[in-house]
Amino acid sequence: MRPALTLSTRRAKSSSCVLNQCEIETTRSFLTWATRTKLTKKPQLPALWFLIARSYSTATTAKKASPPPPPTTAAATKQQTLKKFHPRYMNKDMNLEDLLQYLPTSSLNSKEIFKTLRTALYNTTQHDPKKAWLIFESMVQYDVDKYLKSNNYGQLLSMMKYDDISHMMAILENMKKNPNQELTPDSYHLSQVLFALSKHGLVKEACDIIRFTTTNASKLNDKALLPTPNHFHSLAIALRNNHNRNSSTIEAVTKLMLEGMERETKLLQATFSVMLNLLSRHEQLKLQFIQSMDRIHSKNQNSNKVHPYNVYIYTSLISGFAVKGDSESAKRLFEEMRKHKIKPNEVTYGALMEAYSKAGDFTSAIRLLTVFRKKFNRVSNPMVTSLLINAIRQNNLLVAENTVKYITDKKLKPKNMDGRLRTALIWLQTKQNLDEAREKFDELYKLDQELVTSIMANHLVTGYGLKQDKENVIESYRLNSKIPTTTEQQLRSKHHLTNALFHCRDLPAALTVFISMRNQTIPDDITLAMVIQGLILNNENNLAWRLFKTLQSDGIEPNLHAYTSIIKLLGHRDSDLKKKPNESTLNPDLISAAGIRLPQLDYLDSSVPTTTEALSLFRHMTGFQKPNVYTYTTLISCFAKYNISRAINIFDHMCAKGVDPTVETYTAILQGCSIFRNSQAALRVFNHMCEKRIEPNAVTWRYLMKALLRSRVDKAQVDKIGLMAKESLEKNKSKVD
Repeated sequence: MRPALTLSTRRAKSSSCVLNQCEIETTRSFLTWATRTKLTKKPQLPALWFLIARSYSTATTAKKASPPPPPTTAAATKQQTLKKFHPRYMNKDMNLEDLLQYLPTSSLNSKEIFKTLRTALYNTTQHDPKKAWLIFESMVQYDVDKYLKSNNYGQLLSMMKYDDISHMMAILENMKKNPNQELTPDSYHLSQVLFALSKHGLVKEACDIIRFTTTNASKLNDKALLPTPNHFHSLAIALRNNHNRNSSTIEAVTKLMLEGMERETKLLQATFSVMLNLLSRHEQLKLQFIQSMDRIHSKNQNSNKVHPYNVYIYTSLISGFAVKGDSESAKRLFEEMRKHKIKPNEVTYGALMEAYSKAGDFTSAIRLLTVFRKKFNRVSNPMVTSLLINAIRQNNLLVAENTVKYITDKKLKPKNMDGRLRTALIWLQTKQNLDEAREKFDELYKLDQELVTSIMANHLVTGYGLKQDKENVIESYRLNSKIPTTTEQQLRSKHHLTNALFHCRDLPAALTVFISMRNQTIPDDITLAMVIQGLILNNENNLAWRLFKTLQSDGIEPNLHAYTSIIKLLGHRDSDLKKKPNESTLNPDLISAAGIRLPQLDYLDSSVPTTTEALSLFRHMTGFQKPNVYTYTTLISCFAKYNISRAINIFDHMCAKGVDPTVETYTAILQGCSIFRNSQAALRVFNHMCEKRIEPNAVTWRYLMKALLRSRVDKAQVDKIGLMAKESLEKNKSKVD
């Protein structure tokens, strides 16, 4: 019998529980057996197993007929399509066009359509901007874009930043119009848009976004919405990539950045480098920018540990002085950089080389090249190129030839040179021996067609033009047909051809080429100034005057070179009046096709005095452009023939503006002193010339001597100065030899 009471607390197992336990044990035993069977080694088949398995009969075995496929119904097809375009099964292999064709026929509601398109945006586009734009258009078409959230807009903008910028702006406008009131463009969205704008150089649009962001943050009183350092960096890149930037654009961008720094926005070091490079020609803006940099750095807690300028900022500052040819300031920055233990890189050395070379300090430039060679144990192509190009520009052929010898000694092969260096070598040869330069061009072309450029052909065209060799000018121009060129390069080649034909005194041919340029595009101010100079060169002074006035009447502001040519033309107007004017023999239709109108004008027939008209043009020009030393020298030369006092006043004004006079400037004033027999002014100007350490040439000495003799200065003093002139000229001659 079962006892009525037990001391155990365990419950008795029911029959079903016992059965379950047995089933578990049986299953466990089966799995153990199956695992062991699987791990055991399979028995080896006999070596000739295929002979045993092969049938001895040659009759073909009858194949079993496969069962027919189950009949498809409309419901089953719909179910398969629904499964195919279900968000769960979307991947990069899915055809987006099939999905967009399926949506109009589907029974999905708006929320489901949005989810389908949203998944397609993330899973099927593979960051393809065209696919992303199709999906966004479909969202707008089905009116489901209202469901887009901030992260969805961010994904769209991130994809679209490498495509058409108008699509990005459309997405941004859609975001602003979204019914969700809390949805506004944040820092990430604006970063994507500004990145795209910077890539295309759309600086005006980038400025508008920075202003909008600043205004919006002020209205909402939320500092988190203010432009970030990355936003300002994109703005700087947009300015750098804008090929039509002018002073007003640079000033607008700098103003926005200064306002940002006033709000304690710490710009990136890369932004400082880009901006300082762009502000190299704008001293006042650059000074304000550097002062703001220093102010922000001084407020930084770690300002004593980290120097505010890195190698890139120093390099940008040195490049700015290099553009101006201020080698002393560039050298001081370079020494300060090394004092703060900031190692200069190759670009820094290149910028300092440009400063030395542009200032004409070739001794320091060559010394720097030697230092770089010892430190880095290699030759710097950019440094050698800078030295060679500036030597050619300043007509210092001795330095240029020594540079070529240095390149030869280092055994630099043409393929190891950059394009600018190869072009500079051809340019030097065109000044020495044009035929050898042409042979060198052909040699490079045979070696590798990519080693020659259209600029090399343009140098040949210019060289033959100066020799008035029209046949070789045209033959050299035809070399461009062998070189792949862009439209801009073709226009530049036509520019050089026109200039060469002017020098060949073939005025109809030069104007014909110029007309073909006008038919292709609107000529730039450089080409227009060249045509004015060419007309004056060919004694078509009235046509040059008419073209200048035509440009002004059309609202086209001539450049500095055009103004200088016209002021120089006015300086010779009185001498032209004494000569018998020659009427133009050019075809009137050719003149009209060249854009030269206003036939009633005659620069010789004017009631306004020459000096008054020249000064009026100069004052008008200064409202648009900053005159250089050549413009000042031309104006001084014009006044020196009529009013020496006004000429000296213009000279003083030029020096006060920081424009350094050249030997030609002093010669022009001394010519006026000789005309008006003013020995005191002549000696004062000559002393100023000596203080500036500018070597007088033979013409300068001649006008100085003439001014003293015509002023009846003591003969002993004149002889003393004559002896100085003789020693100076002999010294200069020995240097050349």
